[in-house]
Amino acid sequence: MRDRSIWMPLRAHTALFRFARQCHISVMTTAEDIEKAVEQLAPRELARFRAWFEAFDARQFDAAIERDARAGKLDAHAEEALAAHRAGR
Repeated sequence: MRDRSIWMPLRAHTALFRFARQCHISVMTTAEDIEKAVEQLAPRELARFRAWFEAFDARQFDAAIERDARAGKLDAHAEEALAAHRAGR
């Protein structure tokens, strides 16, 4: 079944692209598509995108650390750091 959020009638699709400067809705399926779109951004929009992506990336990183910590994947590193601290290193 198609995701209705990205599929729309041709008339609506065409109308969106008539107003492309105000509305940037399209389907990007690969990193290459996204790279090409980013290369086309005006400096102000690039700065806005960069700020958004930095915050997004930080949230993803934090979530990964939290998952790894809950799963015990960081326990050995924590023990090593605590042992070094206790030894005065």
